[in-house]
Amino acid sequence: MNDKILRLNIEKLVYGGYGFSKINGKAVFVRYAAPKELVDAEIIKEKKDFSEAVVRNIVLSSPSRREAPCPYYGICGGCQIQHITYEEQLNAKREILLESLQRIGKLKEIDYRGEIPSQKEFNYRVRIQFKIQNGKIGFFRWDRREVVDIEECLLAHEKINYLIPNLREIMKAINDLQEIHVHYSPTRDEAVLKFVSITHTDEGLIQSLLENALPEWVVGVGNYGKLGSTLVKRYKVGREHIFMDVEKWKFRVSNDSFFQVNYTLWKEFIREVIDLAKGYKRGVDLHSGVGFFTIPLSEKGNFIEGADANPSAVKDAEYNAKLNNRENVIFTEATAYKYLKRRIGEIIDLVVVDPPRSGLLKEEVDLLLKNKPEKVVYISCNPSTFARDVRMLAKGGYKLSSVKLIDNFPQTYHIESIALLELSE
Repeated sequence: MNDKILRLNIEKLVYGGYGFSKINGKAVFVRYAAPKELVDAEIIKEKKDFSEAVVRNIVLSSPSRREAPCPYYGICGGCQIQHITYEEQLNAKREILLESLQRIGKLKEIDYRGEIPSQKEFNYRVRIQFKIQNGKIGFFRWDRREVVDIEECLLAHEKINYLIPNLREIMKAINDLQEIHVHYSPTRDEAVLKFVSITHTDEGLIQSLLENALPEWVVGVGNYGKLGSTLVKRYKVGREHIFMDVEKWKFRVSNDSFFQVNYTLWKEFIREVIDLAKGYKRGVDLHSGVGFFTIPLSEKGNFIEGADANPSAVKDAEYNAKLNNRENVIFTEATAYKYLKRRIGEIIDLVVVDPPRSGLLKEEVDLLLKNKPEKVVYISCNPSTFARDVRMLAKGGYKLSSVKLIDNFPQTYHIESIALLELSE
């Protein structure tokens, strides 16, 4: 056997979608492994504290292993755990979330309220960013920045997959395209696109492509350039936004605004947050986006303010407050830190946070602890930073009252949760 190939016993799945094993006391993180199986894995990265490996042969298969439905799985970097049954994906995510809260958060007892599974295991995403490279459209390989050419993505809504042949025609017309972003509304059957190109694309050409090369339900296209990893808008043709409906709520979502990606869980997500937050007098929704939580929450308390650093999202949110006839909600363009700093000393009894994967800044936690709202509803997309923040909030007098997993991203390692923290008396 190649000295780079090791026979490994996989104990469990860990964050990142890796199988976890140990050899001579050193951790090995194994791609495409499943819990409770014996594999031959090739070491692809050697570090002082750990190694990274990839499965080359399955000696004894896990009961939770399945044939991945996607033909590009194992090459494309979009999914990490498609080879594991959905039931076991949820079990693994639960274990990772609870283990993070115990190990990093230093919590002994956790009131875990279960999982909200995605209503669809596949075709749940309404926003997709396709990479374009050498006449190929798809996503980067897991091991290098080379595009895997695809006919369809099993995570994307069927209507987005339906567009791929049209997008191939557009790639022929615009020769320096780097990316195409599609944002689709399943409730209105309409979409807006972003064409990201190295140079300025002729506006007349994009107008012609919108009219002749794309279906009628594509209502607008923006042309963008890239500055580092930031997109810079050059212009737009047609409409700049689509509308989404969640129960009775209506949301305008512009091309530069964020909206929850898994449409099958929109209702459940809003209901969960409302259940935890209801009955407040004055609330604040940090990272409020287009008002996805803020506007429904405005029905459950006296007054709520949303803050977001994205000007496009704030404009949409203000429009959405009027669209839904909500007069007790306002929106402010500000980072969470700037907003909290402005509100020091004011009486706020509810704060909703939905931070990026990096979690809350230490300064944001400090400001929360100065203001001491009765309730903090924490929506997390990274169990490690969530556990770290819970620990800091616990030191400042909060207790974790409940936590629930919401599986917005089946087939991937991403773990989202909704938690309630309350001031200890």
